[in-house]
Amino acid sequence: MTIQIDIFSGFFGAGKTTLIKKLIDENVYSKKVTLIENEFGEIPIDGAFLKKYNIEIKEIKAGCICCSTVIDFTNTLREIIKSKETERIIIEPSGVGKLSEIVKIVKKLEEDNDIHLNLVIAAVDVTMYEEFTELFSEFYGDQIIHASTILLSRTQNVDDEELAKVVSKIREINETASIVTTPWDDLSGIELLGLSEADGQQILRDDDLSTFDLDFEDHDHDHDHDEDDHNHDIFTSWGIETTKIFPVIKLKSIFEDLKDEAVFGKVVRSKGKVQIDGVNWVEFDFVPNALEIRASEPDEIGRITVIGHDLNQAILDTVF
Repeated sequence: MTIQIDIFSGFFGAGKTTLIKKLIDENVYSKKVTLIENEFGEIPIDGAFLKKYNIEIKEIKAGCICCSTVIDFTNTLREIIKSKETERIIIEPSGVGKLSEIVKIVKKLEEDNDIHLNLVIAAVDVTMYEEFTELFSEFYGDQIIHASTILLSRTQNVDDEELAKVVSKIREINETASIVTTPWDDLSGIELLGLSEADGQQILRDDDLSTFDLDFEDHDHDHDHDEDDHNHDIFTSWGIETTKIFPVIKLKSIFEDLKDEAVFGKVVRSKGKVQIDGVNWVEFDFVPNALEIRASEPDEIGRITVIGHDLNQAILDTVF
């Protein structure tokens, strides 16, 4: 049995976990799945969100799987493969994971094991493309250049002209990747997976999906790029576990304030789960151009993490 491996990369807040949850929710992954989850920061958020799903989760913390914890990552992969208890492995790197390095590790293991690198996806938030490319090109560019499929998120929040501009700039640095621009809510999980597994450069927004080949054949993705150094020290993470109650109006006010770089530093991502009153809980996702708050089941404790550059952690302690 050949184990299929899917990599879901993307910068902070691009929607990697949302995409994985969508595919699992819609039973796209019908085979036995193991997820390797690599989070940036000390407070695990995504792993906790995903634990309610009937999949095995291997969490790799305290570093990035493409550099400081590469041995842990490689050994984890080897153990999963050796156990022969899974049919599909999903790899979700941290937001600053170098996709080129992760692909290289998997390709090396592919030489001596019955595995196949199937999907190499980069999720890209179209609303933050210009800013993140300018500020964090080392990480952002690597993920885009080495992806076989680029799934643009939040395309419903931009007009056609802005979308076309981002697609054109992505195409300048990756001429061959398939680019999917249709809002994710307008596609089923099986359509998203099919578009990602198909060859070609199909660009979709409102196109007729019935004309697209959803054959689900696996394809080899041969990436041979020079290795370059990278440094995660420009990012810091602040996190807390809390029993405090945060009414929704208070949450919205906090995240509006977090946009003030002079006070808080450059916040690129915040996520978590908190109690909003005596009974109800919510999960939240924040990037500078969007805040999403959704109802969630009760938990034992709230969790909040903030990721950014030059964060004022003392102020964050006060705010939260």
